[in-house]
Amino acid sequence: MTEKYDTRNVKVLVVDDERDITFFLDEYLSELGYRVYTENQPEQAEKTFLAQQFDVVLLDVNMPRISGLKLLEQFHSVAPDVIIIMISALQDVELVVKCIQLGAYDYVTKPIITLNQVHLRIQRALAERNIKAENQALRSQLARQGEPHELRFHSPAMRQVMEMIRMVAPYDSTVLILGESGTGKEVVARTIHKFSLRADKPFVAVNCGGIPESLLESTLFGHEKGAFTGATGRKIGLFEESSTGTIFLDEITETSLSFQVKLLRVLENSSIMRVGGTQEIKLDLRVLTASNIDVTRLAKSGDFRQDLFYRLNVFQIPIPPLRERKEDIPAIVDYHLKRLCKRMKKNHVTVNEAVLERFQQYDWPGNVRELINAVENALIMTTGDCIELENLPANLGRPVSWDNTPAQNEVTDLQSARRRFEKNYLRQLLQQTNGNVTEAARLAGISRQHLHLKLKELNETP
Repeated sequence: MTEKYDTRNVKVLVVDDERDITFFLDEYLSELGYRVYTENQPEQAEKTFLAQQFDVVLLDVNMPRISGLKLLEQFHSVAPDVIIIMISALQDVELVVKCIQLGAYDYVTKPIITLNQVHLRIQRALAERNIKAENQALRSQLARQGEPHELRFHSPAMRQVMEMIRMVAPYDSTVLILGESGTGKEVVARTIHKFSLRADKPFVAVNCGGIPESLLESTLFGHEKGAFTGATGRKIGLFEESSTGTIFLDEITETSLSFQVKLLRVLENSSIMRVGGTQEIKLDLRVLTASNIDVTRLAKSGDFRQDLFYRLNVFQIPIPPLRERKEDIPAIVDYHLKRLCKRMKKNHVTVNEAVLERFQQYDWPGNVRELINAVENALIMTTGDCIELENLPANLGRPVSWDNTPAQNEVTDLQSARRRFEKNYLRQLLQQTNGNVTEAARLAGISRQHLHLKLKELNETP
């Protein structure tokens, strides 16, 4: 196997009261280049461990006078970063769980039939420790540099999203980010990139739904001179531009089935071929994708390739809509208000409590994007140093006027209530913009196509 680490720099302590075990492990690991120390007496092992700085400890569970579990607990408390692999003749699930709880990285049962398994587990543990260390160093570097962090939250749901980001960021695994329009899918993708080992490399975001089908392949793969009418020279595609970094493909479900075949080939071979080209170009990049549609349903119905879905869905991060995490609204407003004041060269502006209360009462069909647009709109309308109710957009500054509202004693299901709300909200938006769908979509924080689909769904016309 190809060594990932220079074993000469790895110090291993082998602790076992059976001399045959320590002898064979010493012989095998020393031959691989590890710097090996052995102890047969647990009391002496304590002293040796404290006197040296070890990377790995191979520790027997059952020893006289001092048990391996006791030593494990002591070693882990003194040096929690040391990799401790337990060795025992007992194949006991409860014992394994106990060892892991006390800080062990792994558990090997006797007899050790192939010594190579010990070497493989050490290498795997060193690889994981190295990734964690590099990732932590990167986070510290970002914190020192004061990198902007647009994910503002207090809700348990978003804390879980952040934890998932931290878990997957150090690895090059493909991530599928799911959420309604405006929930912040690109922000999540950028945060994954910032916490990854590629943070100092390019991040390229592509809205697949915003590029005509005829241009998408050329945009992503590039093209050679003469590949088609108007191709007067070679063009480097976005995949090549983002090589060594991260590429984010938003609205991946807007792509055609024929394009999806080509994208699958890119993911499986880590290479592309420019339009009109004949040579494969090897790439080193990480692919993140996103959709505001249930991709599982599309894959089952045949509207999205199942093989590509499985390749994209290695790790999935669902983002909850803003209406399900309204406790995040004050933090989001505060962050973007400061950012917008700086951009618009305005002095510090605060928000009236009544405005925050109105924000909490509203369901935000356009999610965070709509909230940011509402804050910017209100900031433009504010002449003083505080945003008041009268500064808000029409649909927020006053209670929504409901038509066909059910009587007080009439109970309606949630779906019907939401449909009624959306219909009235969109009517007010279109009235406010004199039927201008593009402007209404901008105020709602959704795409023009999404607004058209929503109007069609609700049987509304501009």
